[in-house]
Parts: sequence; C-alpha cells; structure tokens
Amino acid sequence: MTKFKRGAVPLETKSAAAHSSFMTLRTHLVEFAPPQQAAVRRINAVLARAPRLRTDGWRIDAGQRLSLWLDAAAGRVTVPRLRKRGVTVEIIQTDGDHPVPLRILHPTGTPRAVILDIHGGGWVLGSAGLNDRLNAHLAHHGFCVVSVDYRLLSERRQIYIDAAIADCLAAAYWTVTNVDRLGASTLFLTGESAGGHLAALTAVALRDQGLIDLVKGCVFTYGVFDLSGTESVRSAGPETLLFNGPTMRADLARLAPDRDEAGLRRPDVSPLYADLTGLPPALFIAGEDDPLFEDSLLMATRWGEASQADLIRVPETPHGFLHFGGPAARGARRAIRAWLDAKL
Repeated sequence: MTKFKRGAVPLETKSAAAHSSFMTLRTHLVEFAPPQQAAVRRINAVLARAPRLRTDGWRIDAGQRLSLWLDAAAGRVTVPRLRKRGVTVEIIQTDGDHPVPLRILHPTGTPRAVILDIHGGGWVLGSAGLNDRLNAHLAHHGFCVVSVDYRLLSERRQIYIDAAIADCLAAAYWTVTNVDRLGASTLFLTGESAGGHLAALTAVALRDQGLIDLVKGCVFTYGVFDLSGTESVRSAGPETLLFNGPTMRADLARLAPDRDEAGLRRPDVSPLYADLTGLPPALFIAGEDDPLFEDSLLMATRWGEASQADLIRVPETPHGFLHFGGPAARGARRAIRAWLDAKL
C-alpha cells in the first residue's frame, strides 16, 4: 500500500511485472473509505442531472462569452485571495505575430520550480484565470505557475486546433527561455483534459527542438490523446456524465474538420501516435467513469515503454473531477504535489 501523507487518498500499487511493456509503468488504484465513496457518488448524482457538454453550433460562442464573463469575475475574487496568501499575479504576452497571454502566479520567495500549465475546457471554454483555483495549491507550495491563454476553437471565426497548438508552443518557448527570470532552474508541464492533449504535444515539440532537458516531468489529468476517438469514446452512451456521449467522436473531429479519421490519428494532433522516446517521467490521473479514461490508460502505457510513467486510476469518478471538489479532487491535488516533490 502506497500512501502519500496523512489525509491523502490511499493508493494501491498494482504489480508492474505482468507484461514487459509495463516495466516502467506503475499503476495505482485509489481506495476510498465508505464516507468518501458516498461523497463521490453524491457528486455523480448531481452531474447526472446536469446538461451535457457539446462543441457544436451556437453553444461554442455562447459558452465563450460566458467564459469571458466568468474569467473577469473570478479575477476580482481570486487575485485578492492569492495576494493574502503571498501569491502575486503577473500577466504578460509572448513575442511574435500572435502574442499569447500568459498568467503567472508567483509564490512567496524563490520558487522551487516553474510549472507551465495548460487549462482544460474542451478546447472551447476556460482560461488561465479560471485555472487560478486549481493552480493555487501549487503556488501556495512554492511553485511558480505559468498558465497559457491559448486561442479557443471557434467555427464562426475559423479557429481550429492548430491555433491552440501554436499558442502553447509559443508559451513553452517563452517559459523555457525565461526560467531564470522566473527564479528557478527546473520546469514541469501540466495539463488537464484538453490541456493534457496540448501539454503532451508541447512536450514532444520541446524534445524535437532540443529544449526538453529543463523539463523534469509532466502531469496529465484526464487528458485527451487520440482525436479519432478511442473505443471508450466511440461507445459512450447517453448516460455518460459531463459529455454528450453519442456525439463525442464527432465533437473531437470538429477540432480539425479538414482531416479524415486517419488524419486525426497523425501524431501532430494525436500524441498517442507520436514518438515518445526521450521524454521525461509523467504522471497520469484519470477517473474510471470517464469515457476518456482509455486515452490515459493507452498513453500511460506507451509513455512507460519509452520513459517512466505513473497512472492513478480513480474509481467511480467522471471527467473533470478536479473541478467538483470532494475527496477525489483533494486526493488528486495531494498526489500531484507528492509526485512533483519526488522529482525535485
């Protein structure tokens, strides 16, 4: 039994020796106490009654307008709260033809390391500011967090996945070349959901540019790694939590409408099919009730064949559980910090 520290979600480490391809992949299964499991199920019951997310039509533009309003509102709340705990917020832009806004959370004193964070939101929602709440636990523990405001998908404005990828690469290049300015010599990449997809592509690009040496590890929380849709995505039904299961595959294809299924599997947009050699260790966290769980399982397996990988499986939890609070979210945050600590 592996435990991080008192109060953390206990993790049971499964045997990694059953198959040679798993020799550097360690899988961990979260064990909830009965009261914790009951709390997880209460959250799921609420989500079962909530509207499902889709990426088509007017929903994108309306959702992005709401996201902008929430971002401004959240900033008025989170920035003073962060300041009270010694965390300051800096907003800059990268250079180039399309400057990318970066939101930097500076901890008190010299940072232990820099974390390049890529937010989730299905490529159509979210912002760096809305990730303040998720990133605060890292800044409070001495990490400098650089969060990327990449361009969001908009069919009306003809913005697709290539724009988001380009923005994340520009942010990564700025961060790598400004690590000293940020006060540290070590860098981590993190991303959740769509941000996990973009973070994985960013890690591969940094390796290809010979800039991966500063990156000591990557953390992918319920990431998306195959835009053609894994089998669990293709079989998702109407009972799926958070997503509209029957349209998930079509929603992914909308990210790159000029590509057929084979094109969606190309490694420039689907990191599951990329060459993963020469990459740093990675931590994968995924809920077993997430139709994208198979993405994490397959990606962690492939990553473990080329480097070191840890996969934390969280039972009875859906996609996006970090945002819903409860024992799963608290335990995941502690697990992330413990994993980062071990790499420093």
